[in-house]
Amino acid sequence: MESNFFLVLLLLVLGLALPLLIFLMRTISNILPYLYATARIRAKEARLLKAEVLEEMINTGSLAEIASLLENTEYALAMQGLVLENAEAIEQLLERQTADIYSEVSAMMPEKVQGVFAFLRQQWDVRNLKTLLRGLRSGLPSEKIMAAVLPFGTLDVELLRKMAEAAGIEDVLPLFETTPYPELAQMLPVYEQAESLLPLESMLDKVLLENMWRQVEAGEALQVLQPFFAARIDVLNMKLLMRAKRDHLLLSDVQLYVISGGHVSQRLIKAFDEVDDVSALASELEGTLYYKPVMDALADYDRHGSLFALEKVLDETALAIGRDTAVKQPYGLAPVLGFLARKDVEVRNIRAISRAKEAGLAPEHIRELVLNV
Repeated sequence: MESNFFLVLLLLVLGLALPLLIFLMRTISNILPYLYATARIRAKEARLLKAEVLEEMINTGSLAEIASLLENTEYALAMQGLVLENAEAIEQLLERQTADIYSEVSAMMPEKVQGVFAFLRQQWDVRNLKTLLRGLRSGLPSEKIMAAVLPFGTLDVELLRKMAEAAGIEDVLPLFETTPYPELAQMLPVYEQAESLLPLESMLDKVLLENMWRQVEAGEALQVLQPFFAARIDVLNMKLLMRAKRDHLLLSDVQLYVISGGHVSQRLIKAFDEVDDVSALASELEGTLYYKPVMDALADYDRHGSLFALEKVLDETALAIGRDTAVKQPYGLAPVLGFLARKDVEVRNIRAISRAKEAGLAPEHIRELVLNV
């Protein structure tokens, strides 16, 4: 009788423990494929430029000194053969090194998530298309435009070359009909009216991020990336709406470029035509992570009438959201996206410092351009 009791007790304990064991086994099986990649990502994060190196760059006297500092960092190999004519030379070097990093990180990841990196490569398509549009608008020869194009995206290189050989913006836009961005093929009147590439670049961002958002929402493997992309969408929308409010536009004037998705910007969209100015629009962010940093930056806007400080804190808050997501999800895709985001910020900061140094700005002004996360 006693043995039967212990047998029943044992079966009961096993029955209760079985779901926990299954959960643990599934968790371990999900983590194991990422252990090697995560360890390498952590090592790469440790080699990102420290704040003191950026400060040295800010205080240097020339671009040559910035290049010299980069020779003692992870950029050393990429620096070989650099012909330092201007800040653009450093920018191209940084872009190519970043593309190599994306490719290297992609190769680290398990086979089952390789599709995710094809998804991320779409961002490079947009970078390349913007490079093409800017080169054509500036009247650059096709060879120079293609030299700045990075063959890391998903678009066919021959199509990009055909675009680079177009006579101008009016001739290249019809070629977008065969790309994932066909909306641009119909935007020649908008471009001609604006006399600016901003509407075309805004539409590229819109199509890219709406497509990415749909994939993040639909794909279970991509759900962990939702905070990253929600923040990117929200920040672009908030910048657009604040600029429009500053310029006394209606929502209907910019509705074409508002990106669907995200978590926060919808409340600004709903309130846009009901509020009178940027400060009132910013107050609609109350209860979100963006509220305090934006309200703190409003004083600078009130003094100077420039949205720079507001846009900077929006960028920094979005990056902080990405960082916190990576910390909460220490294995899998989140740390990878966290590292790549920090890498992009590093490149952005070096580019900003190089451009400002070339323009002769004082260190105290250059320091204001650097994103801090």
